[in-house]
Amino acid sequence: MKKVTGIGGIFFKCKDPKKMREWYQQNLGLKTNPYGAVFE
Repeated sequence: MKKVTGIGGIFFKCKDPKKMREWYQQNLGLKTNPYGAVFE
């Protein structure tokens, strides 16, 4: 059985999520999905 190693995250509200995801990709080099950026 696998164990949980963590739960939670940092969440930001914004008026234009698509624009924020694009900014994350361009300026921080993060991979994003429809829910935001994922850190592994």
